[in-house]
Amino acid sequence: MEITLADPPSSEDGLPIYALTESFDTLADAKEAAVDHIAKLGRPPLTVMFTVMDRDGVTVATGDDGAI
Repeated sequence: MEITLADPPSSEDGLPIYALTESFDTLADAKEAAVDHIAKLGRPPLTVMFTVMDRDGVTVATGDDGAI
């Protein structure tokens, strides 16, 4: 899972992105973990996006899917 901090970009290199390396049994579990992690950041939720990828690196869900 990747977490992207979008407010404001911290460098000219683009948006700060980092990965959560845990694996989850279901897509719902992954989305719940992303929402929980974002809530703990203490940032406005609309300034943080997440992308859930399968084991092959294919995107299977994003924060734009209405999880937040």
